[in-house]
Amino acid sequence: MNTLTEVVGFEPVNAQTGKEIKLSMQRLLLVGKVLPVGARLVVQHTFSSQENEPLEVIYSFPLPRDAALRRFRVTGKGFSVHSQLKPVEEAVKAYEEGIEKGHLSTLVRQYRDGMVNLNLGNLRPKETITVYLELLAGVELHDRGFRFRFPFTLAPGYHSRARSVAVDAGTGEIELSEDQFGDLILPQFKEDSSQLHQVGFDLSIYLPTAIAEVGSPSHGIRFSMGGLQRGRVTLAEDHDLPNRDLVLDVKAKENLLGVVTGMGKDGKGHFVAILPSESFGKRPDGPRRIVFVVDRSGSMGGAPIDQAKKAIEACLGALSGTDQFSLVAFDNHIESFRQNLVSGTMESREALRNFLQGIDARGGTELAAGFMAAARMLGREGGDVMLVTDGQVMGTEDILKKARSAGIRIHILGIGSASQDRFLSLLAQQTGGVSRFLTPRERIDLPAVELFASIGKPIAASIQVKTEKLPGVVILPEPQSAVFAGTPLVVYGETEGQAEGALRFEWTADQEKHCLVEPLQIKQDSIGETLRLIRGAKLITDTESRVPGSEVPGAAGKRQEDRLLKRLEALSQTYGLASRQMALVAVVEREGDKPGQLPETRIVPVGIPQDVSFGSYFADQGAMPMRMLGSVKAMRGVRLAALGSASLDAELMSLVGSAQRIAYPKKSNGATKGFGGAEDLLLELAARIESDGGMPGTNDEQRVLSTLGALFFFVAEGHTSQAGAFRTHVQRMIAFLQSDITKHLTADKEMIVRRVCKEVSIDRMIPGDWALFIGEVSSGQSLDSAMWNKIELALTN
Repeated sequence: MNTLTEVVGFEPVNAQTGKEIKLSMQRLLLVGKVLPVGARLVVQHTFSSQENEPLEVIYSFPLPRDAALRRFRVTGKGFSVHSQLKPVEEAVKAYEEGIEKGHLSTLVRQYRDGMVNLNLGNLRPKETITVYLELLAGVELHDRGFRFRFPFTLAPGYHSRARSVAVDAGTGEIELSEDQFGDLILPQFKEDSSQLHQVGFDLSIYLPTAIAEVGSPSHGIRFSMGGLQRGRVTLAEDHDLPNRDLVLDVKAKENLLGVVTGMGKDGKGHFVAILPSESFGKRPDGPRRIVFVVDRSGSMGGAPIDQAKKAIEACLGALSGTDQFSLVAFDNHIESFRQNLVSGTMESREALRNFLQGIDARGGTELAAGFMAAARMLGREGGDVMLVTDGQVMGTEDILKKARSAGIRIHILGIGSASQDRFLSLLAQQTGGVSRFLTPRERIDLPAVELFASIGKPIAASIQVKTEKLPGVVILPEPQSAVFAGTPLVVYGETEGQAEGALRFEWTADQEKHCLVEPLQIKQDSIGETLRLIRGAKLITDTESRVPGSEVPGAAGKRQEDRLLKRLEALSQTYGLASRQMALVAVVEREGDKPGQLPETRIVPVGIPQDVSFGSYFADQGAMPMRMLGSVKAMRGVRLAALGSASLDAELMSLVGSAQRIAYPKKSNGATKGFGGAEDLLLELAARIESDGGMPGTNDEQRVLSTLGALFFFVAEGHTSQAGAFRTHVQRMIAFLQSDITKHLTADKEMIVRRVCKEVSIDRMIPGDWALFIGEVSSGQSLDSAMWNKIELALTN
């Protein structure tokens, strides 16, 4: 992947002085591993300030589906500090006290709708700070592959009590009610994203069977195979704009079938079973009862509403005369094709096509009113709803509560450049439906027909999962009770430890009982910890979506909500993951910190997502700017001490095989710590590069050897001076090796360094076990001629 080399700032204007603020979030880089059962990711945020006063930077972003934040590491010149997981009030208290004392404070806090504020306080003039944020996320799983979606931008959303305004040409703001959304801070939305931060990605893909194809409808990508079951995906260009989500499609040559198991750090066995829908048979024929629900709100203006109508029209061709259907279009108001279901005759279908011609985008997004109208049409006999929407709404927990009470299955075709994948997948899961999410520039008629063909009567219903010979087994979250064509059944669980037994699946189809037994053996495998974390993220996401979610009014409802909040906090503590009850915080004491010098707050703006009309949200040009910052009460408490520069735990493990583990020292005392996975090591090496471009060491020779080893490792992983996510780091290391640092070496060693610089400058990969080399050099135990001989031999080969 070509590295992000240019630094592009958004240069906002200080409202008080009228001067440009030389501040930017320069770069957002996504790395990690994506598996059929979920993804384990690290997001690198790089901030820099050219202001003359300390600043507080706030970056807002949405979580992807089934996601939870695990931890972060904040790095700068001379420090690398890990976050701590604390109850929200304690985390905010520590952050605010750190601000008052002039320390660098970092707070990552989650709000409703999976919205997150990353606060970085007391960024000094000319200072560059990088935050490495680890999270777990889900994928949209199909029988023969999956779709992975990650939000690179934030779309504006509709809420009946929100206020939106265009503060000037091409810049909009949204203000939310504090009583419902707390002190969540939303960014300004820029119509032109060309001057915002750059984005990039470098991801490993793993399947339990052979990979057939990897593609992206959102970005130009490079894909390289690392074996039949694994590969690597990078951005094809040098960099890209933050105006659309990253979407990756991974297709397998065979159906994904099997059980993945391993041991977690909690001493328990963890497993995920995947059973493709074909394991349960074929979808039974029978008449349908279905209501199409189409989002016609202003955010669907342009391509989305046109595609939504085409999708419905395409589905009409699959209706038979024995099917019954209707359609509801919603914005602020409800407009129905018919008040009751009609037969799927040609006459009715043609009438619906004519009705669709009069549907255009307008107004707000009262999504719940749309599917509740459909529920009334279906009545006691029930049926299915096929919802076509971009899902750009806020206050989604309230919508989910209404959906759970409606008693209907909601299947969703989401359309959008920016993700509401989290909300829409929950809406489908919690009503027993399935969801698909497409980009506006994809062809959606065939996917719509494919989704439509899979819904109606499920392949299997009343599914029960039983176990055999598995001690202390717990299956959570609760598996879906029905399976639809094209979407596998996924079962998450844990046992008391290593075990050998089976999962027994029992279900009903065509009024007959069926059974399937899948062997399960839990053994020592490091993938178990990743499975544990992915499962924890799913449980946290589901619990959060139900708060406030009590269908019981009054004091009983409040008691139920309190129980949900306590459960959410307990889940966060059990899995070590953040939630709305638990936040991540770190405070760094730096030399020269000035107590009482409070920073100015600056909010990182985001670009309006591709294919979203700026005017559909921010049409009031010339209106007065709104107050975007809620008052944050400064609280006093116990200061958090700096945690040193210990390297981030390396636990991103492969589904197929395991990565080589090496020893790498803490900078402070030389103690070693285990690593696993190339991505973690690349991040750690990049973070440890010193200001002159070289790696740390006790003397010049050790620094040169460490830098050579790191350089070889970057190049071996595809990061060269001209390509790769770490292109700038490679360039800096080459410049370091070409500096006067080599003058203290012997002539033959200096010649070797020159040869290395020449070879890597033309992007030549030097063969060798450079991960092991780095560990040996960093330990300080191997600095003799043998190390130089290894390099010389590798150059010769």
